[in-house]
Amino acid sequence: MYEQYKPRHPLAWGIIAGIALFSAVAVGAMQGWLPVGDSSLAAQACAECAVVESIRTVESPSMPLEPELAAAESPTVPAEEAAEPEQVAGVIYSYETTVRFDDGTTNVFSHAQQPNWKAGDKVRVVDGEILVQG
Repeated sequence: MYEQYKPRHPLAWGIIAGIALFSAVAVGAMQGWLPVGDSSLAAQACAECAVVESIRTVESPSMPLEPELAAAESPTVPAEEAAEPEQVAGVIYSYETTVRFDDGTTNVFSHAQQPNWKAGDKVRVVDGEILVQG
């Protein structure tokens, strides 16, 4: 009627102990109880990592053109009818991007073309060039 108790197989005990150990290590890592690596190596590996803080458009007047030069650039308009130098000159736009590196320092980069990143984007700065991280 009653079967006699049989002890578990040693392999089963090994499997149970392995699962318990794996679970304890996983919980310890998630709770921050275990070190996950050398933080100085992580900081060195990402020295060029940054976040775009702001992008500023800078307007500067271009060099005023003489009426003769304006006529030369626009051959359909005679020199005597050329616009005033201020009207011909126009405005030159440039862009300044401020980035904050992972170590807390900031740097400003100037660009002639409008950048293809926006504030908050994660970027890398390699040899003075900003690269968007995918």
